[in-house]
Amino acid sequence: MKWLSGLFALFSLFLTSNAVSEPISAAEVAERLGLSAAAVERVRNGEVVAEELEASSDKDLSLAIAMRLDAPIGAVFEFIDADRLAEFQSATISSGAIDPANPSLAEMTLPADVLEKLVRDPGDTFFMSTDEAERVAAAAEHGAAQALDAYRAVLVARATAYWEKGVVGIVPYAGRGRSPKVDLLHANDAAKTLVKSLAFRAELEAAPSRSPGNASHKLSWAVEKGRDRAAPVLIHRILYREEDGVILLARRFYSGYDYDALQILVGILPTSSDSSAVFYTNHTYTAQVTGFGGGAKRSIGRKLLQKALVAELQRAQKVIPGR
Repeated sequence: MKWLSGLFALFSLFLTSNAVSEPISAAEVAERLGLSAAAVERVRNGEVVAEELEASSDKDLSLAIAMRLDAPIGAVFEFIDADRLAEFQSATISSGAIDPANPSLAEMTLPADVLEKLVRDPGDTFFMSTDEAERVAAAAEHGAAQALDAYRAVLVARATAYWEKGVVGIVPYAGRGRSPKVDLLHANDAAKTLVKSLAFRAELEAAPSRSPGNASHKLSWAVEKGRDRAAPVLIHRILYREEDGVILLARRFYSGYDYDALQILVGILPTSSDSSAVFYTNHTYTAQVTGFGGGAKRSIGRKLLQKALVAELQRAQKVIPGR
């Protein structure tokens, strides 16, 4: 996608320059993005311009977006840092931070109907490895509270392994081709073809516990309801900031239901004192679009994803302070 490569190249220029630059004009941004003339005009007019990305695997629903916001970079960052661009796919029921030094999900609860299903059939309720599901099933023989504690322990173990080892420490789910590790390595490769900042790429590849120190890293959990079931997710957020721009990565390295893994990459740069340019890529990995008819399934999935995301970003243009 020429227009997307141009956008990331421009953003990388800001993040690899040591010079203090004045904010560039919207016209200059548009000229250097590599957008088609029609797309440039649409972005200038405040439209949300969405394009499909080349899929990084047969499980990947990938999408890219470029837009202009009439708000300063600080206001845009606050909106994105609140994880609003991932929440559109689901409703958050509860959430909390995970302290890597003392990881705990003791505050995580599940709706009664979901907990009941977990007790009956753990492996059919949430995505887990065979070993994890067997441990939860053994605990469930002693009651719902024990089943929930065992499932919390599964998530704590996943969060701890991820913090220490990064993407390569993620345990696969039961079933063929159900590896969030493989999915997120594909997403990282896609990100590295777009963002050339060596400092950010080092953060992208490192285990959070071994961060080179150029960015902040946070772990959190959330219970979200997407299609028809509330389920936990584990989230890693990387924030990389320099004077002339921000890159934010949100990686859902565990998902109990709906999808296997998800990675969102967002970049923001100022185009004037009161406006900003934003780029966004979303790689959502799901086994529901593989197998026979996978191409058609991915096409339908992308269209649904694009519709929901564009609507959310159009709403963002109205609610972000400074507009």
